[in-house]
Amino acid sequence: MTYERVFLPSFMDFEPFFQYLEQQRRCSSFTVRAYRSDLKFFRSFLKSRSVTRLLQVSHLTINDYVEHLRSKANVRTGRTGLADASIARRLAAISSLFEYTRATTDFKLRNPIKSVTRKWQKDISPKPIDELALDLLLTGMTNLRDRFLFTLFLVTGLRVSELHQLNRNSIEIEEEVNLATGEGRVVGLGEVVGKGNKRRRFYVEEDALCLYAQYLETRTDDEPALFISAQGRRLSVRAVQYLLQKWCQRLGAPHLNVHRFRHSFATRLANANIDSTHLKELMGHTSFTTTNRYFKLTDTTVARGYFAAMEFLRK
Repeated sequence: MTYERVFLPSFMDFEPFFQYLEQQRRCSSFTVRAYRSDLKFFRSFLKSRSVTRLLQVSHLTINDYVEHLRSKANVRTGRTGLADASIARRLAAISSLFEYTRATTDFKLRNPIKSVTRKWQKDISPKPIDELALDLLLTGMTNLRDRFLFTLFLVTGLRVSELHQLNRNSIEIEEEVNLATGEGRVVGLGEVVGKGNKRRRFYVEEDALCLYAQYLETRTDDEPALFISAQGRRLSVRAVQYLLQKWCQRLGAPHLNVHRFRHSFATRLANANIDSTHLKELMGHTSFTTTNRYFKLTDTTVARGYFAAMEFLRK
């Protein structure tokens, strides 16, 4: 691919980069918005430090930026600083910007992210929600919409960006081998780079389908979105996280990020001995290496596997 020399690192105009994401890499609008938001914060930080050129950005600048993100008050959660995963995402956006700039100019620009220490990353291990906390939340939610929403998270492993776009007709109920299953198609966002939007299938188990039917009976509007706000509009991604935060506070549960429902989904299925290839497909990943970061096996599961293997060897 021949790149036009349209992006000079002496200017803080990131628009050509966003156009590249849309036109060349064919990233979804959701992904482009995420990049735009992350780089907006970075540009504001550089401006506060009187940095006007990308050539001036060093690994020390990035280290200062990380410290800034870790110390900044988070108004939405009431905590200080961003989570490690959020910081890593913002650094990934910056890294992509620098790699794009290197490819589209003659400047020998170094990517400062590659020289940044990752000691600030405390724990990247799987973080499934404690089963007691899950039970407290799902049984304590008195709002049928919210109980169905978070139950759907737990039994499908959908990303919040995927669940946000579901419509009423996204789930079809079929009878197969005397078992009611829900099937639908969603656009997988943020997993496949350079190949456009990836479509995948998800499944809904029977108990969740009962909640689905009960919830639809309460809807008297014509809005196609599956989940709507009190104003009758499609529930936003931010609103979903706010709802979870509200219920955690009301029911006395610890603060949770909605993404942890995917960790719980993967952990539950892994400990139920689902085939790893099937789990990868259900998670919408292209590599099991990524899936492996989402679950952890219990001691009981490991012990069960060990003794089953020993019994097999004895025979």
